[in-house]
Amino acid sequence: MLSENTVKSQILSLISHLSNINIDILYLYTPEFKILHQFLEEDEIIQGYTISILETKQKRYSAGKWLLVLTNKRFHLLRNPAFSEPSHIPIEFDSMKSCSTKMGWFFGKIYLETNTESFAFIQVGKKDYSFFLPVLSPHLKS
Repeated sequence: MLSENTVKSQILSLISHLSNINIDILYLYTPEFKILHQFLEEDEIIQGYTISILETKQKRYSAGKWLLVLTNKRFHLLRNPAFSEPSHIPIEFDSMKSCSTKMGWFFGKIYLETNTESFAFIQVGKKDYSFFLPVLSPHLKS
């Protein structure tokens, strides 16, 4: 498990070139970042993240914003609601059947399909989408 400070410094290095994003405000409005360190292994490196609404086909998960984190080893889906238990869904690269994206006028969509579930991340903001797409591109497959 990585320390919270290590995760925070990895995220800070990802957003260092974006002057309009403050790490403290990001942590304040995205509580999933506060628990992310609990789910990362020692040698995992965060490559990118985005925040979105999650839709699935097989199982129902809690409504609200989810944090999608891409590391060098897997995808992590996190939800940390204020009044219930956090949710964590790890998606290993070898379990993915497909990964695709779509950009609309206002929002982007990211689709991940595994052997057991189909995940759709809808209403990804244009800036978040353009921030996350370069690191997601090597994993795109249909």
